Amino acid sequence: MLNVNNAYALALIATLATACSSDNDPTPNLTWSACETGSTLECTTLRVPKDYGNIDGDKIDLALIRKAASGDQSLGALLFNPGGPGGSGIELIEAFEEIGSIPDAITAAYDIVSFDPRGIGQSTPVECSEIGSDNINGYPIDAIAVREVHTAITNANTACFQQHGEYLQQLGSLNVVRDMDEMRKALGEVKLNFIGYSYGTRLAALYLQTYPTTSGRMVLDGSVDPDSSLINLFRGSLPQLDTNLRSVLSQCTESDDNCDVDQLMNRLVDRVSQISVDPSAEGREEFGFLADIIVEATQSPEFGDLAAETLIEYINSFDPSVFDRFVTQLEALGFLDDEEGDEGNETAGVAVLCADDAARPDADTLVSLLSEFNQISDAFAEAQVTEAGLCADWPTALEPLPIIATSTAPVSLVIGGTTDAQTPLTWSEKMAESIGGIFIRSEHDGHTSVFNEQSDCIDAMVEQFLLDGLAPADTVCLAD
Repeated sequence: MLNVNNAYALALIATLATACSSDNDPTPNLTWSACETGSTLECTTLRVPKDYGNIDGDKIDLALIRKAASGDQSLGALLFNPGGPGGSGIELIEAFEEIGSIPDAITAAYDIVSFDPRGIGQSTPVECSEIGSDNINGYPIDAIAVREVHTAITNANTACFQQHGEYLQQLGSLNVVRDMDEMRKALGEVKLNFIGYSYGTRLAALYLQTYPTTSGRMVLDGSVDPDSSLINLFRGSLPQLDTNLRSVLSQCTESDDNCDVDQLMNRLVDRVSQISVDPSAEGREEFGFLADIIVEATQSPEFGDLAAETLIEYINSFDPSVFDRFVTQLEALGFLDDEEGDEGNETAGVAVLCADDAARPDADTLVSLLSEFNQISDAFAEAQVTEAGLCADWPTALEPLPIIATSTAPVSLVIGGTTDAQTPLTWSEKMAESIGGIFIRSEHDGHTSVFNEQSDCIDAMVEQFLLDGLAPADTVCLAD
């Protein structure tokens, strides 16, 4: 087994050797100016090929944002991606600036840089109103409903392609990674240092695989699986979703030692199935609110603790008025003020996922998946089947991703959370093994943690790694 410290020593020697060769140093070619928001942040654009197979063809513009290092001895640029796919890096840095959660030592040493990936935000965006439409059933309970979902997704995808054409096929992760390397060159950096959250970990891993010699200090927070297939993605998250929901309902023991969690789960699943097909306005409203509570409670343990009593009361009474009281409670606590309204660009997100995965599931495949997924989780199978069908009749993937793996990249940090339902812990373990990274197991709440006030332990590890290139002495972070 390769000793981690030796690996860092070798990487450091290689870095120093490259840095001392001024003939190979990239030359910065970006012109920064104050962003329109009026903050101290700076903005610019970078023109890159739309299709890297035809670099002399059409170009697109990528929007970049920077907070310049405040110290005298900068370590260069530290690039961020917020995940999604579909998330805006511009908005990420604006949020970091507003809450000031990046440690002072990092903002002193690094230029904090991010970007809107191609197709998103200010970077030659795409948008199709049909994608994510309310006309697409998000909870098909039988084969007939699944086939209707397949037809609705096919129609939406066909209309989107008619609107945006082959540009949708150029939004895949490999092209984003190529864009990142163009950013590295334009920033004048020999190595690319990068923090990727959630889907952003796929970009980090692909960069490590594609450009190992120019890879710097990489942090993967809440990693995706090395296998990029959509069916794998939505199948793989089912066990943790189910576990998290059971954890919320198990709080019934605080008021009743003899409560039956299995019975609560069964009643909830039956109720969701019943009201999901209720065509009345009251039924649609009840289903929407219940679905929102379940999703948020499984993804955020903090919210789950708040919602447990209300959810349990609802399951025992099926009285939707309990939701009104819960909203009043959330408003009083100021919880709703902290909720983000922007979920990113869903059109671009679908385009990225479908560019990375060659599969185009037909209706029969989705019907079979409903049965398979229900064996794993009665509560979440239906919703995940709709998600697994996102690429129905999408244009052919030009560069579908193989399973990500590299043995030549420098050591990275790969962080997984024990309660993460969006990117389960096992995915981070597998990714760390696939790219030769250091796996860090963290008990922080929910999804991702780096510099978002979730774990002092994780922040300290990442800060040391980014500043000194040192591997953490321990690879477990307990809850704060």
